[in-house]
Amino acid sequence: MRVARDKTAGKRVAKHLCRFAQTVFVLAFGVAITACSDTDRANTLSEGITNKKVRQYLLEHPELVLDDPEIARAISSARSARQQQASALWRKSLLADNASLLDSNLTPVSGVVRSQVTIIEFYDYQCMPCKASYPELEQIKKTEKDVRIIYAQLPVFGSYSILAARAAIGAHRQGLFQAYHDALMTTDIRLDADSIFATAADIGLDTERLQADMRDPQVIQYLEQMRLLADALDVTGTPAFVIGDAILLGGTRVNELKAVLDQQRSKSHQSSGG
Repeated sequence: MRVARDKTAGKRVAKHLCRFAQTVFVLAFGVAITACSDTDRANTLSEGITNKKVRQYLLEHPELVLDDPEIARAISSARSARQQQASALWRKSLLADNASLLDSNLTPVSGVVRSQVTIIEFYDYQCMPCKASYPELEQIKKTEKDVRIIYAQLPVFGSYSILAARAAIGAHRQGLFQAYHDALMTTDIRLDADSIFATAADIGLDTERLQADMRDPQVIQYLEQMRLLADALDVTGTPAFVIGDAILLGGTRVNELKAVLDQQRSKSHQSSGG
């Protein structure tokens, strides 16, 4: 730290280097750094380094921040952490506002109803990264028994993707969503109207009823509402996984999903006072 220009302040900073650094960050930038003990922080404030003095010192010596790469990195990290926290709170609020959509009888869901953590997967049946992530999510379903998965159709690859998404909702109405979903996620056949309806017939769907459901304005409106939710969440492509108040964009692996799930469980445990 460059504090030699002010001899009085320099002696004080030199004597209390660690405590001063913590106080500068906590008071000036709101960064909760905990390297010093509670006793050190208490002593720092009791020995006269106050918010007003720290602020005045930084105003007189801005080079302390500008010229020290370690401080610059800490500030950048703190700013990023604050932005992530704000984004997480915003996502949590947005999902709460759209609870009726996510809990709609048109929304396919797997897992326990009262889950500790929910994964919302935005996907497209013609999306190759979605198909690559499919077995990873299936593994999570097998090993993480306290997780609920919401399947949010986001058809972004054209008219056949839209057709397949409508068919998914129709299959859900007939109680065969999972069979339909598994079939389309594991097929190598290029999607078109013929393959969509052939798959539906193969898994035992009533195709006449399915076609009627696919034309239902309620189904069309539901998919539009899901698209608007995705837009609000800044999800512009597939796949995307909203896990609690966190989000993973793009293809993912089991270890990545588990890491975020563990983080969200910990948050949930802390917020419940456990």
